[in-house]
Formats: sequence, C-alpha cells, structure tokens
Amino acid sequence: MNKHKPNKLTGIVVALKANFLIVEIYCQQSETDFQEKLSEKIRLLCTRRNKLAYEGFFIDVGDIVGVESVDYHNRRAVISEVEIRKSFLKRPAVANVTLASICISVDEPLFDIEQVSRFLLTAECANIKPLIVLTKIDLITKNEMVLYEKKINAWGYECIPISIHDSQGIDLLIKRFKQTKLTVLAGPSGVGKTSLINRLIPTALKPTSAVSKKLRRGVNTTRHVELFSMGNGSLLADTPGFNRPEIDCKPSSFAFLFPEFRTQLNNSQCKFRNCLHRDEPGCVINKSLERYSFYRENLEEMINSHLPYQGGLV
Repeated sequence: MNKHKPNKLTGIVVALKANFLIVEIYCQQSETDFQEKLSEKIRLLCTRRNKLAYEGFFIDVGDIVGVESVDYHNRRAVISEVEIRKSFLKRPAVANVTLASICISVDEPLFDIEQVSRFLLTAECANIKPLIVLTKIDLITKNEMVLYEKKINAWGYECIPISIHDSQGIDLLIKRFKQTKLTVLAGPSGVGKTSLINRLIPTALKPTSAVSKKLRRGVNTTRHVELFSMGNGSLLADTPGFNRPEIDCKPSSFAFLFPEFRTQLNNSQCKFRNCLHRDEPGCVINKSLERYSFYRENLEEMINSHLPYQGGLV
C-alpha cells in the first residue's frame, strides 16, 4: 500500500498543538488507497519544512497551507508552503479572518464602553469587519436592550443580542456566521464566549466558569485558539479572553478607526490637513459624540508614546 502521495494538497491550520500544527484538508482533493469511505474532511498532524523557519514564515491558526508527504493511515503530513494572508489579527493570532464577532455582556460583567471600543479598534486596525454580540440579555429589560442596540448602531456597527439561557438571537447569529468564511469569537473573560461555543458546536464541550463576584469579571477558560466548523464551509474561532487589548495605531490615523468619525471626515474636510481633532479651529468632528472622550484620552496617550526620546537619566 502506498501511503504517501507526491502531489501537494491545500488545507487550513485549525489548531496548534505543542510543536505541531493541525491542518484540515478536503478529502476530494486526494485519492486515498484506503477501502474505507472517508468523511468530507480529515485533520492531519503536521510539522513544517525547515526552510519556512529559515525564511521567517510564522504559521498561525487560519493560515492556508500546502501539505505534502501525506500519511493517511497515521494522519500525518508536512507543511511545505504558506499562502499570502488576506488579513491577520495579532491578538488573538488568527489569519484570514473575515468577521470579528466581539462578545460583550450587558451584565455580569457590566457593559464597558472603553473595553468594547478597544476590541472594535483591534478589528478596525486589521481592516476586519466587526460584529458586536450582546450576551446575557435575559438579565435586562427589553427597553434596556433597545437602548444598547441604538447606542451600538450610532457607533456604526451591526449588533446581534443573544441569550444562552432562553435561546434569544441564537438562530440569527448562526445564520450570520454561515454568511462568512472565518469568524473570530473574541471578547473579555466571563461574557459567555465558551458557553456560546458549546451551544453552537455541541461537540466542542469546552469547560465554562462563573464570573468572579469579588472582581466582577470573568475567569478565562479558553487557553488556545481553535477553529470549529459551522457547516456550509464556514469556520468559527474560539479565542482566550483578555480584558484590555492594546491599540496599535499612529495618532494621525486614529480617528479613521471610528465609523462615526469616519463618516464626518468623508463628508467634509477639516481646515488643517494634519488636524488631530482636539481643539484645532475648523475641525469637523462632533465633540459631543459618545466615544469622543475615549478617543481624546487615548489619542493623548498615543501622542506621548510617539514622542522622540529626550535623553536624561534613567
């Protein structure tokens, strides 16, 4: 029996395991010598060619890779090349993301404008479309939920409210995820990402944890990034929760990461080309917008961090 095929196959990295990568390939690409009927997709435990490391290639979950030396019997292979990424999230590290689904709870823990804005800016910096998933809406009234939706829509974002407890919005969310290729499920700890994964992908059976009553924030239960199939060719990435994503941006382009500011800047121009939308005369940004204070505070931090070193004693 010839276990190895000389032809190169294409797959997607669905998980990292120690020094190995788990790659999912479509069986219709291959002609196996097994009599058994394989399922539509199989997963292979892969190493990488040394030349990839020498050439400085980093491989992350979501990368499209070429594999060869495939051993179907033992489900092993070697990654020989990596395709150019269409997008990349630095944290969590996921390649070729088409939708960033940001889970934010309305209670336990409470909705935090700064926190959700930081996650949104992470997606905006990577030029990835964000979707806000409001979780635990069974803990608030319908009127309160409507106010949250109006707030998020005013920022310029799509919003889907859900509840794992009574299944509100779950079918709509599944439909939305199946409309895109690779969705990342991100957000702070304790907002219900793992519970949502278990609901959407019952075979995942990931452990969950309650919100700390003392700290009023969640305990992280997801330790690594992994891709799950949603059917219809769509994939969902669960990621570890973290509470304060860093903003990696230059002060001059910061305002364009806010859709509500971007609309104003596209419709009219500030008097000065280098306007940072602080107190400059002729600035077109509406300073009464809800997230302007967040913008201003973080802009000042960016300006200070980008100042050249002035010397002196350490």
